[in-house]
Amino acid sequence: MQQQRCRARWPLGKVCASCYGYVRSHPRPCATCGRTRPLIGPGPDGRGTCGECSGAANAYLCVSCGSGRETDRSPRCARCILRERLADEFTDSASQVPAELRPLTDALLRVPKARSILVWLDKPSGAAACLRQLVAAGIPLSHEALDAAGPGQGPASLRATLIHLGILPPRNEALAALKPWLERILAELPSQHRHTLRAYAEWSVLRQARRRAARTRFTSAGAARVRHTIRCAAYLLTWLSNQDLSLADLTQTDVDRWLSEHSGRRQVGNFLRWAHHRNLTGEHEVPDRPRDDPHRWWDQANHWAHLQRCLRDEALPLDVRAAGSVMLLYGIPITRITELTATELTDGNEPSLILGKDPVLLPPAVHRILRRQADQAQPDSAIGRTTRRTAWIFPGYAAGTRRSAATLARKLRRHGLPAHPARNTALLTLASDLPASVLSEALGISITSALGWTRRAARDWNAYLTSRPTHAPREREQDGGIPHTVT
Repeated sequence: MQQQRCRARWPLGKVCASCYGYVRSHPRPCATCGRTRPLIGPGPDGRGTCGECSGAANAYLCVSCGSGRETDRSPRCARCILRERLADEFTDSASQVPAELRPLTDALLRVPKARSILVWLDKPSGAAACLRQLVAAGIPLSHEALDAAGPGQGPASLRATLIHLGILPPRNEALAALKPWLERILAELPSQHRHTLRAYAEWSVLRQARRRAARTRFTSAGAARVRHTIRCAAYLLTWLSNQDLSLADLTQTDVDRWLSEHSGRRQVGNFLRWAHHRNLTGEHEVPDRPRDDPHRWWDQANHWAHLQRCLRDEALPLDVRAAGSVMLLYGIPITRITELTATELTDGNEPSLILGKDPVLLPPAVHRILRRQADQAQPDSAIGRTTRRTAWIFPGYAAGTRRSAATLARKLRRHGLPAHPARNTALLTLASDLPASVLSEALGISITSALGWTRRAARDWNAYLTSRPTHAPREREQDGGIPHTVT
């Protein structure tokens, strides 16, 4: 047994520095009075008692409010210190906290651990520092003000919190972030090409993105495709500048040479067609390369084994089991999985999940896992845990946000569930049993994509189709609660 120097003498006896710090930082209900205090005295049945009930000279209570919580670092509790800090932290030129910040300060005071907010306030860069700068400068809180604060986790986290609390209206962040990103790209472009790229980006690419966002989902994956389209056009214009060529002087030979050295054939073809229609360049031919068919999938035995892992392996994290089950059964992209809400999951005798236009019946085993995930999901944000206004089945880091698709995909890969083979196998299986129209409406994918999968499933996929067992759907359902078809 390791011997340590005595830190204090309590009714319990002598305590070392480690035990002293642990007891003071972990107050619990007293066995005698029931109040939450540092338990420094003996009690009945081995349960501890607080200093007041055990007759100690120092009960380690806050000198301001008498609380026994979070008093291990100061005579005053962390919540009293936080209340005082918030009264002076975000003051304007009149030394007043703006009224629009009252929902934020009230929510900060309600978090379970006030010391975590004190740490948040002391960070030299982040959401608190960004908010201090805006309030001190007298800038009203708005999306435009946060856009001007620049990129980074601080403004993004602050924006999510303000939206979650109703201080700012919601907006599509994937779409809104494209405009400031475009300004940064234009600043790096040769000056003679900035006007051309701005016109192409704003009046063609971004215009199409806004139209899509108005009628359907526009996710971070869609924003990534928009950035890639604009970036390919920027690469071509930069290359022309390095070759001492103008867009008007571009020849088919130059186009062929560029295509042989760079990627982005389809994106550059779209840009050149746009430029030709505006008489900025001649007519150039950019032949499309045929898309490669999916070549990564699992045989049916491996696919079924992974699905059984998600349904039965309690060692897997619950969010991995929930996301993996939906992905393996229905081939849903991770971007859509992260958008699932508790309102899209229904219970009852026929549990279902809305993935497309109509609800899709869920096997009981999958429904149980999704319901557990929806009920037990905890936001990472302290304010998110306090307010609980989110309906996301997979909540994210900032208050009111959903998990990012990249974060969830990395976690699935770490547990042996890569997205590509899982989705490809599921979609090939479904497409071999369902017509394209049903597949499109049930899963919420485009009819073009659904037709592509049904055509692939109709071919002779020797490496895949020969591995499929001939079990009847009812036998599968009895084995693990997973029907072979979507109903």
